[in-house]
Amino acid sequence: MIESWVAEGDVDAVAAVVVDARGLREQHAAGAARDGSLFALASLTKPMVAAAVLVAAEEGALDLAAPVAYHLAEYAEPARSTITARHLLAHASGLPEIARDVPPLEVKPVHPPGTRRVYSNEGFHVLGELLTRATGIAYRDYVREAVFEPLGMDAYLPLPESEAGRALAVAEPGLVGQGLQLFNAPEWRARGTAAGGAFATAEAVGKLLSALLAGGGPLLSAQTVAEMWTVQWPGLEGGLESYPKMQCPDWGLGVNIRALGYPHWCGDAVSPATISHFGASGTLAWADPAAGLGLVCLASHSTYNGWMMRPGRWADLSAAVLAA
Repeated sequence: MIESWVAEGDVDAVAAVVVDARGLREQHAAGAARDGSLFALASLTKPMVAAAVLVAAEEGALDLAAPVAYHLAEYAEPARSTITARHLLAHASGLPEIARDVPPLEVKPVHPPGTRRVYSNEGFHVLGELLTRATGIAYRDYVREAVFEPLGMDAYLPLPESEAGRALAVAEPGLVGQGLQLFNAPEWRARGTAAGGAFATAEAVGKLLSALLAGGGPLLSAQTVAEMWTVQWPGLEGGLESYPKMQCPDWGLGVNIRALGYPHWCGDAVSPATISHFGASGTLAWADPAAGLGLVCLASHSTYNGWMMRPGRWADLSAAVLAA
């Protein structure tokens, strides 16, 4: 199936792996992708940062239920003083999806916390700052030490110059401020934002899914993973405002819960308990506890034109993996 995506001109490179709780089950690469190709993960970075935040919580460095103002003095004001790490992880903080030209810690909520689901890149920028101040370790280093290294992941936040030759360019990336290409510009790749700056192989992302399917070890306790996999603030309306045709109101801690959202990027073959995330660079990952399987599919074409929602793409690939 992924070879057809290349043949039909949707992507230049794509790599996919299927995993279970024991590890890698299947892998395949098509087009320009090779073993060891690094893909820009975009928002698929968020579950990795979320895992690091949960490690920090288990270590006692921060409390998910405590106001982040305990560590971030900038938040000690009425509009933001009750926002917690749990709000930020579950996109229930009230912060907007994007705030242009505003430093992360100066962004104001557009809704009171806990009243509406607004998928928020800004919230994850704040989580990065929270990790840094709560642990005394720069969040990029903490994610590496707490998540990448224990799992042996071939993953980077940000992308070091020494690995740039393995990183695939993203087609139709869009632009960020100063005319820089998202995902591709060296300056962007060096930023390593907590909302979307990681690079990894498909197999590396699969290692995180395997750990979650196995109950969290060696990263997290089974209790924490169960909480990650549980809808926070059930019934909140809202979701992903930049993709209004996708219904995704239910979020756990750093991951979407498939639940009853429709249409959904995973399609309807996965179980309602499936956790997932996608990235605007063309990346997808899900883990279905009912099937005991996870899928990672990383491509080199941004999602802005909707190619991934067409027949034969993400939803049909997911269904075929489960059927097989």
